[in-house]
Amino acid sequence: MAMILSFDKPKKIRSTEEHNKKYSSDSGIAGTYVPNMSKEDRLKWKAKHIKGDDERIEIRKEFGGANVLVVVYKNSFDPPYPDFTYFDSCRKEYDDQMEAWHKRHNEIKFSTNGKIDASFKDFTELFQAITEAKMLLNLTNPQNYPGLKER
Repeated sequence: MAMILSFDKPKKIRSTEEHNKKYSSDSGIAGTYVPNMSKEDRLKWKAKHIKGDDERIEIRKEFGGANVLVVVYKNSFDPPYPDFTYFDSCRKEYDDQMEAWHKRHNEIKFSTNGKIDASFKDFTELFQAITEAKMLLNLTNPQNYPGLKER
């Protein structure tokens, strides 16, 4: 079984300026993302490996109009909730700790802009995509998946 994650950058179907003029949301409403790529690219399991302190693989896929984002993190991040009884003398420290607390996450995060209408095949591929991301982040032993070829 070959890998389904595609790390190739999708080709744009129109210029950024033209796309932003046609599909704009200056209200900043979540879920207003409209992909600027071909249908073929929208149906791929697109992936991006982000390295650094919060290493992760972001996976994107469209399911019948709903855009899905799955983020597979190498490590969870669970800082304690700031416990301050006074704010004046330690406001900066409190703000820094609150900012960190709002970035907390488990190992996998899902986001979507609508209902996902998926087949069992789609669900199986989702599991495979997450497994591939775990392998690439060295979280899973590839020997457990002998039919899967790495990229």
